Amino acid sequence: MRFRADPRYALCLLLSACTGLFESPLGSDVGGASTDGKGGKTDRGDGTIIGSDGAPIDCAKPTAASAPLSRLTRSQYARTVSDLLSIDASVAAAGFPSDESTNGFEVGLSVSPLLAEVYGKTAEELATTAVKAIDKLLPCDPVSGEEACARAFVAQFGKRAFRRTPTPAESESMMALYTAGRTDGDFASGIALVIEATLSSPSFLYHVDELASESDGALARLSAFSMASRLSYLVWGSMPDDAVLAAAESGALDSEAGLVAEAERMLKARPDAAKLGFREFYRQWLGLAALDNMERDPQQFPDYDRAQGQALRASLEQQIDHAVWDEGGDLAELLLSQNAFVNEKTASVFGVSARGTENQSVALPTDQRRGLLTHPALLASLSKPNQSDPTIRGRFVRERLLCQQLPPPPDDVAIIAPDPAPGLTTRERFAEHADNPACVGCHRLMDPIGFGLEHYDALGRYRADEQGLTIDASGEVLDGKDASGKFNGAIELAEALAASDEVADCVATQFFRYAVARTETDADLCSLSKIESGFVSADKSLRSLIFEVVKSDAFRLRPSP
Repeated sequence: MRFRADPRYALCLLLSACTGLFESPLGSDVGGASTDGKGGKTDRGDGTIIGSDGAPIDCAKPTAASAPLSRLTRSQYARTVSDLLSIDASVAAAGFPSDESTNGFEVGLSVSPLLAEVYGKTAEELATTAVKAIDKLLPCDPVSGEEACARAFVAQFGKRAFRRTPTPAESESMMALYTAGRTDGDFASGIALVIEATLSSPSFLYHVDELASESDGALARLSAFSMASRLSYLVWGSMPDDAVLAAAESGALDSEAGLVAEAERMLKARPDAAKLGFREFYRQWLGLAALDNMERDPQQFPDYDRAQGQALRASLEQQIDHAVWDEGGDLAELLLSQNAFVNEKTASVFGVSARGTENQSVALPTDQRRGLLTHPALLASLSKPNQSDPTIRGRFVRERLLCQQLPPPPDDVAIIAPDPAPGLTTRERFAEHADNPACVGCHRLMDPIGFGLEHYDALGRYRADEQGLTIDASGEVLDGKDASGKFNGAIELAEALAASDEVADCVATQFFRYAVARTETDADLCSLSKIESGFVSADKSLRSLIFEVVKSDAFRLRPSP
């Protein structure tokens, strides 16, 4: 049933340069953006925004950066197809090649020949599956007139799949495909061919930022349909539904206030989808996917299996969901929560008791665990299979919570953790980093933080000693601005991070990077500063980040062509 695609589509996919195929008189924003993390900074002394060239930036007028043309990531593809066709597309998308990554966040910046081929094959398989329940897809009854029903389907399906109204030429092309499929088969065959071709189209596979006709000098608003799509993928991690598309058509998304109101409505209308959407952010931010296939040394952890790793991930996800949606939703709740969600599979790792397979909220020992940093899932993901790793754990805090990007190690330095040795603690073995001139420059920024988490082994279990030796969990954050200082143990570290403005700014920055799928540039710094300030003004409510990003110039504007 494979259709003969326009060869320009295949070329477009391979080159990631689709502007010539989109019939929009307003153009589309396909400019490049820096992803090297070399943006400027905010001087907290007087609030001046300093660019990467050392010059101050005037935030009195709007500023916005161009953005690279990007495709749906694997997770976005799976959820979009599931919403579009009412089938589970997660297994199909899981077979796609891995997405690119910038600062730890998934982005779709290219399409390899392999991925282009997989897209076509997957589209055929999904279309065949979808038409098995064709009544769920149709807005009409084909018995009353097949061609008229096909046209109604094309209009509705094309608008939902392209996240905008299809052009007349696109609608006629889809009808031609329907006719070809119907001629060689039945009505369902014609509809399946339309679905297959649509799922292979760049208009479906790519996020296309079309610009509105009016512009403000050097800047222009994104079109209403582009805003609907950006808003939906931010809040739900999937395509806009009919209500969001209707808001775009009505002009409700043309203003900052309208966008915020629609975001609030979306959170209330589909709370489960909103939770899944936010879960995508922290899955990537915290690197939780590593837990699904995590292995542990069977001699040290004989009871561990992958199911336990997945159960630990589910526990952490539920804890974060609870912090964001059920409690105050602030950063302090995330970092300092005294409860965790535990079942019989994970209880022994937490050092508590629980029965049954369902997670239950359990109060944790206050001298052992508190919040995100002491959750076994996170600690295990930041360990080696046979030992804890202070360097990896310290790097996580440095890059994920302080937004300080560390340089890669020298080419002539082997990246090998010291093997466990009898009579030595992990801290003593890792002390060699401080004695090696090639290592000390970077490791001084990581290891002293990780040493403070040494009360937790490679599975995140609490321990008072290692090989019979008392653990020294004293640590220090160096060059961390207001997060700098000495601490003793994970709880003191968590308290210091929760009180830090630098950490709050970093969390806002991480969400911004996720929302715009790129690293900030100088043109984003004014928007980012306002997002950080709004986050603090909202008592560091994690949900508030959605609204602060939506209001920003970086989200709503692009440079004029």
